[in-house]
Amino acid sequence: MTTTIVYLIRHAQSQPSASTDHALWPLSRRGQEQAASLAELLEPLGIERMYCSPYTRCVQTIAPFAKRCGLEVTTIDDLREMLIVNEHVDDFRVVWRRVWEDFGYAVPGCESAVEAQHRFIEAVDGVVRESLGRTIGIGAHGMVIGLFLNSLDSSFGREETEAILNPDVIRIEAHDGRFARDASFRIEGLAEIASHPDETPYETND
Repeated sequence: MTTTIVYLIRHAQSQPSASTDHALWPLSRRGQEQAASLAELLEPLGIERMYCSPYTRCVQTIAPFAKRCGLEVTTIDDLREMLIVNEHVDDFRVVWRRVWEDFGYAVPGCESAVEAQHRFIEAVDGVVRESLGRTIGIGAHGMVIGLFLNSLDSSFGREETEAILNPDVIRIEAHDGRFARDASFRIEGLAEIASHPDETPYETND
């Protein structure tokens, strides 16, 4: 049985802005510091191939590690974050809760949770199939990582996804097309550099 090790790497703290497309949000100053520290923490994992969402905050998170280890980064569009809303809303938490309560619900012009979940699973499965037996890293986002983990364990839901840090690293073992999370996996030192999503600064147009 061939085992492929997958590290899902949630991006460092970003700098969201109402005046900037969500795909282009960069890392905050703190996020840049986190990315630099993360590079050292990831090095012992033996990652041989690196894949990433094309969104700026993910690419910037992975860049110091890739440079440190001499890895090329392959960006894959289907590793992108779920589009929950397509414009600023006064109470995002209401929409956030609803998409978790009803996986088929979608704001007009946006994705439903089930669509984002299937899209992300297919993308992860694709990179695993081309990297069988290797150790790979996948730079991605909190919501789609949460939805992926929900597909492995239905008890992993909204509250568990909210607890995924910036940055965070989750270890998955892939065996013959089946995925299993290593829930005991921890990177020593990660908690010291990470921030909670609630700490993310947000720039409005006010």
